[in-house]
Amino acid sequence: MNMRRVATGALLVFFGTALAFAHPGTQEQGRFSVAGLNDAEAEAFFVLFRDAIATGDKKKVASLVNYPIRVSLKSGRGQTIGNSAEFIRSYDRIFYAEFKAIATKTDVRELWAKSSGVAMPRGEIWFSGIVKNAKRPEKYAIKIIAINGSIRSSVAR
Repeated sequence: MNMRRVATGALLVFFGTALAFAHPGTQEQGRFSVAGLNDAEAEAFFVLFRDAIATGDKKKVASLVNYPIRVSLKSGRGQTIGNSAEFIRSYDRIFYAEFKAIATKTDVRELWAKSSGVAMPRGEIWFSGIVKNAKRPEKYAIKIIAINGSIRSSVAR
């Protein structure tokens, strides 16, 4: 009886592996594939975001956001931002000195992903592929979907 279980288990592993390699979408698995993004595009997006934060390019950062978005302000209060003009007006309350320092020091190797998107180490910033046309889901734009503020400092307090 145990031999039958071992043989059945071996066959399941063999066929499962064969099916995985037969499916074209599973052959190119990367760190961010669970979020539907390839590594190069996710890393390039984050570098673009990080550089815009470092140079204080508020308009560039605003262009990387999916609206409306709920953000955490320096005060700890949450706010929903409806468009880029509102975002730019609130920018300094969203990206205060401590938060900017964390964002600009984060290396792409520290990013991680789950099905809802790619995140900075403690979930301070989340981004994902946003499909604008359901008929063409392969066409998407990567956008910031959550800004949770300086989680590192609030954990340490």
